[in-house]
Amino acid sequence: MRILLCIVTAILAVLAGAPAQAQVGSRSPDIYPTQQIPLRFFHERHLGTGLVCEVCHASVLGSTQTADRNLPGHMVCAACHRSEQPQAETAYPKSACATCHEGWTEGSPAQLGPDLRPLPDAPKPPPIVLPPARLTFSHALHLQTGAVCLDCHIGITEAERGTVEHLPTMATCLGCHDGRTAPDECGTCHLQDPGTGRLLTDLFGTDPLAPSGRYRPDNHADPEWYRHHEFAARADQDQCSACHAPSQCLDCHDGVQKDQRLHPGDWQMTHGLEAQRRTLECQSCHDVDRWCSDCHQQVAVRRGSFPGVTGDPPGGAAFHPPGWDGVLGEIPGPEHHSHVARRSLETCATCHTEDQCISCHSFISPHPDRYADPKGWAFGQGSGTVCSRCHQPGDPNLSGIQNGR
Repeated sequence: MRILLCIVTAILAVLAGAPAQAQVGSRSPDIYPTQQIPLRFFHERHLGTGLVCEVCHASVLGSTQTADRNLPGHMVCAACHRSEQPQAETAYPKSACATCHEGWTEGSPAQLGPDLRPLPDAPKPPPIVLPPARLTFSHALHLQTGAVCLDCHIGITEAERGTVEHLPTMATCLGCHDGRTAPDECGTCHLQDPGTGRLLTDLFGTDPLAPSGRYRPDNHADPEWYRHHEFAARADQDQCSACHAPSQCLDCHDGVQKDQRLHPGDWQMTHGLEAQRRTLECQSCHDVDRWCSDCHQQVAVRRGSFPGVTGDPPGGAAFHPPGWDGVLGEIPGPEHHSHVARRSLETCATCHTEDQCISCHSFISPHPDRYADPKGWAFGQGSGTVCSRCHQPGDPNLSGIQNGR
């Protein structure tokens, strides 16, 4: 059967029906649903004979939507591929059914009618399935404004069977849709809700459509997006309103219950330091008089105690594991607070003051053996800024540092 051109068309029609992304590689299946093209075809060979795209894909000249099927019909292919001739498989060009319908050998010239179309009761090869792209697109409009096929279907001239990789990507579209040459509003191409005018993000049961941050600072998949989306919103509110209603912003910004994703997973343990430094920023969401006090009362957290370890107060929340405070004279275990204090004293300072440290360390030396020996330990050398956290000016214990030791 005359299917080579059908195949050409099958591929370019795929291209014709989906102008931005597809189901493999960099194309999104949310935009280009999975296609089935059980054909064998060589675009390179056909275009090398002098054929132009419009010979096979003539319908694109008037195509105004992605649902249009812009593949060539059987008769277009039969103009060159005469499958009714006796030696169709060895003719030039090869014209047997299996030439294009690879692996399908049930077709024969006897199954063709006078118009060279398969008879109604003839066996049919596997169908071509081309779901329309989930986009608003008009081939006719683009061709009228001067676009040519190869502007969008890059690489098809060197291809065998066309695939979704020969469909234009969003980056290709943005080459013209820059707000000057052509409109750059999202709704120009992406489907919209006819009632609200906002983009349809739930495309027939697929994952919600969301920006990836490739073209604008709007990567919704970034775990930090909920914390930093304000910068994108301030830069271009129209882009946000293409999908989001103002009520969605207010539900979070004015809502009683805040989205917990604003804070990292260990926020309950580490928020104290941030609260001390940026109280006003915390108050933009939290009522300090109630939110903070209610939580701190429930977990019995107050300064001057190791909650849940020292038993003060009884039943206090166990923020610190057993062995955190340690016992005088014992070798510090892996949970001992000294390890965390050396790594990040700021973490301790979220709840504790230096006075609490000094209350113990004034009679428990925090220094290792041979600390005062200039040949055995070098940490004590320097200006003494760290030392002054515990030692007062004039302390005889600082004499070694003051003398350059």
